[in-house]
Amino acid sequence: MTANVDTISVVNSKRRLIHYSQCWEDPKTMLNGLKVNTGDNIIAIGSGGDNSFALLLENPRSVTVVDSNPAQMNLVELKIRAIQNLNYSEFLGFLGVKECNSRIDVYGKLRPFLSPEAAIYWDNCIDNISMGVINIGKFERFFALFRNRVLPLIHKDMTVERFLACRTMSEQKNFFDDVWNNRRWRFLIRVFFSKFVMGHLGRDPSYYEHVGINKTSEEILKRTQHGLTEVNMDSNFFVEYILTGRYRNPDYMPPYLLASNFDFLKKNCGKLKLIHNTITEYFSQLKPCSVSKFYLSDVFEYISQCEFEEALVNIARVSRADSRLAFWTVFINRCIPDRFSEKFKLNYDLSRELTFSSRTFFYNNFNVWLIP
Repeated sequence: MTANVDTISVVNSKRRLIHYSQCWEDPKTMLNGLKVNTGDNIIAIGSGGDNSFALLLENPRSVTVVDSNPAQMNLVELKIRAIQNLNYSEFLGFLGVKECNSRIDVYGKLRPFLSPEAAIYWDNCIDNISMGVINIGKFERFFALFRNRVLPLIHKDMTVERFLACRTMSEQKNFFDDVWNNRRWRFLIRVFFSKFVMGHLGRDPSYYEHVGINKTSEEILKRTQHGLTEVNMDSNFFVEYILTGRYRNPDYMPPYLLASNFDFLKKNCGKLKLIHNTITEYFSQLKPCSVSKFYLSDVFEYISQCEFEEALVNIARVSRADSRLAFWTVFINRCIPDRFSEKFKLNYDLSRELTFSSRTFFYNNFNVWLIP
C-alpha cells in the first residue's frame, strides 16, 4: 500500500530548504489535546512528518499532510517510502538514528518508489542522504552548532551526562540550580538564541516578520529554565537529542521511530495524503463539514492577523460538529477574535495543563479550541 502524493501548485515554490527534518512539538501534548478517534479526518502541518505519523498511529480515518514548502514534503515522502520498503533496522540506519555506512545504496533502493519531484530533489541533495535525513534541517544544524561549539564552553561532557542521568524532579532541579545554571550558560543562551542568531542560523527569517518581542532570548532562557526544572527530563528524547545529537534509548524516541509502531505504520501509510500548498489555499478548496481535527503546528506565527482570520473562516466552514483545532504559539499569541466566539471555544484548562507539561518547553502556549 502506498501513500497518496498529490502535488498542487503553490506560492513560495522556490523555498527548497528543509527547515525542520524532525518535529519539535511534543506528540504527547498534541494527542492529548486533539483526542483522535477512528472516525477522524485530520489535517496536519507537514514539517518533518513525525507528528503526522503520530496521528496516524491513533488509527483515524485519514491524515492529510499539508506544507507550503516543497522540500518538507519531499522529506515526508522519503520517510514514508523508507517505512514502506525497508526493515526496521535499515529504516533507523537510513534516517540517521543509528550508524549506517550504506545510506546512498539504500536510497538507490527507495528512489524508484519516489514521485518524480521528490526523486529529483533528493538526487540533488545526495550529501544530505549520507548524513541521515533526521539531522539535515536548518533547525537541527542550529542545535548541532550549539551542541558542538557553544555547549562545550559552558559544561564538560561529564556534566551533560550527569544532568541527563537525573531521574527525579528534585534531583534534576537541584542539579540545575547548583551546577547547570551558571553565568556562562545564561550569557551564551542569551546570545545564541537571540532573534538575530536564530533568524539567520536556526529558523526561517520570515518567521520573525510578525514578532514584536525584541529580546526573544530572554523568553527562551526563561522557558528553558522551566523545562529543565519543572518538566521531568527522564525519557525526554527532545532534550537528549539537543544535548547529545542522538536518541540513545530505543524506548524513548519519537513514536514513529519505535519498534513497537513500525509494522502498523508500514501497513497504514496509505492513509497519509500529501498536499503541497498553503493552508489558506487548501482550506478554501475543501467541502463543508469534511474535517474533524486540525493540527496546525505554529503556522499562525508565520502569517498576518488578516491571514489568520481568513484561515479561521475556512476552518469554521470545513469543520464537522465537535471538531478540534490545536496549534502552538512561540512569540505571537494568536487569540481567536470575539466575532468567532460562537464557533471556537478555547479549552483553557486543558491548554494550560498541556502547555506546562510539554517536553518541548520553548513554546509559549499550546492552544486547544473546540468547534461545537
